[in-house]
Amino acid sequence: MRKVFHILRNDPRPVRELQTYRGPVEIQGRAVEGDNGTVEAQFSGSRCLAYNYEVEELQSSNNNHNWETLDVGAGGVEFVVEDDTGRVRVDPAGADFHFEDHTVTVHPGEELPDRLADFVARSPDVEPQNETLDLQITELNTGNRQRFIERRLDVGEDVYVYGQVRQGPSGAWGSDLVDALVGRGDETPVFVISDTDESGTARRIARDGILKVVIGVVALGVSVLSAFLGVFSFLF
Repeated sequence: MRKVFHILRNDPRPVRELQTYRGPVEIQGRAVEGDNGTVEAQFSGSRCLAYNYEVEELQSSNNNHNWETLDVGAGGVEFVVEDDTGRVRVDPAGADFHFEDHTVTVHPGEELPDRLADFVARSPDVEPQNETLDLQITELNTGNRQRFIERRLDVGEDVYVYGQVRQGPSGAWGSDLVDALVGRGDETPVFVISDTDESGTARRIARDGILKVVIGVVALGVSVLSAFLGVFSFLF
């Protein structure tokens, strides 16, 4: 919840103020291409400005089912945030991305889309779940369910950034691109890039944090109950 506290403590600054401002800052506006263009998202192949991905597998143990993370990754390129007052460069390296989920769930024995199949073939941490057991009468799929989650910042989307402002390359004469760069820095307690506004970003992060706490409490409760039942059965 530390991220939420910092996000809600101050208001976003107009981009034009970053011409002379240095230090932690919040900005929001529209994300557009910079000089380096776009990157290709891992699973969808969409051209975007930044992305991350996660592969999960539903695994079973002692009658419990848990989504285990098999692989994660991220990518991005320097882009520009523009508002009604100007434009500024953003370097996404090292940021915590909070983008909308795009999820593909694949059931055991189901054929993977081409891009996902290529990814699995290259990944040492993800195995195809297409094994079958021949029961003579029918075949039984014996693999696990998998989720391929992609989150990305598309060109033209709304964007919120909490980062550190430092001196950037000089813009061309008459350009509304300010001489600053927003990115990761020692003075910034958090570095966040989100595809929504300030309040939406805070809600999204708070929701994820509360969900993790609830899952942890439930898991702890199940463990305590299992231990209690084990002791009870031993004594009686």
